[in-house]
Amino acid sequence: MKPVLSISTVAFDGYPFETAFEEIAALGAKYVEVAFIQGYTDPFSEDYFNEINAREIAVLLSRYGLGCFAFSSHINLGDDRAEAIFEKRMRFARMIGASFIISNAAPVQQSRAFLRNIRNLALFAEKMDLTIGLENPGDGIPNLLDTGREAESLIESIGSERVRVNYDFGNLISHKFGTVDPREDYKPAIKVTGHYHLKDVRRGEQPGWVFTEIGKGSIGYGPILCSLARLGIPISLEIPLRLHRAPDSRGVRAAHPVPLDRIRQVLSDSWSFVTKALHAGAREE
Repeated sequence: MKPVLSISTVAFDGYPFETAFEEIAALGAKYVEVAFIQGYTDPFSEDYFNEINAREIAVLLSRYGLGCFAFSSHINLGDDRAEAIFEKRMRFARMIGASFIISNAAPVQQSRAFLRNIRNLALFAEKMDLTIGLENPGDGIPNLLDTGREAESLIESIGSERVRVNYDFGNLISHKFGTVDPREDYKPAIKVTGHYHLKDVRRGEQPGWVFTEIGKGSIGYGPILCSLARLGIPISLEIPLRLHRAPDSRGVRAAHPVPLDRIRQVLSDSWSFVTKALHAGAREE
């Protein structure tokens, strides 16, 4: 089964959604992952998540012939106000047509609050016909979901089919400082994974990591994509070009947006690499 394949708007940080949608549609993509991630995208307030703004995004999606399968809206789900904040974002995601909403889990010291919040949010997700995807982070701070090895036990402890994993291959590199190989780490999580983020990283001229075209970084996506082609689990190309990771894995956002020509080139090369690899992997079935 051919997986749903999206492109995240994080690549267009600093540009309006209309520009992102137009460029993504021009690549031949049919799905866009709309992203609202503090530190990855332009700052926003919780007041943004209302029916008027959802309608504007839905109109733009329709104009460019795009669907929105996944919606990225990361918060710390162990915080005291996380449940109310995330419910509002879940409503917004549904209004623009998304069926999968992505967030981080929580730092390890907030496990009790996280489990309380996520179980309540899973019940709300059932009512909204949404699935929550918990993503392994990239910031180096110990989390309840650091690697694929913890994924199955964490999801089983939550006890809901409405909560899955969003496995991010690139995040693993900076989060574990290159000590864990994503080509193997994603495999124990397959059973509980509902979505994948593809990003590629390499060491920059300065200490730390930069994001680059998928297939031109350090991960080695060839065998991974052959496997994903057979699994049929939805995938998104999430390439935050305006961001780089410092040596301590902290995200550092550039002062100015990346030029559109550079974004086009990175996304075009990445899209070509991924679609060809998925097609080849599907033929091997």
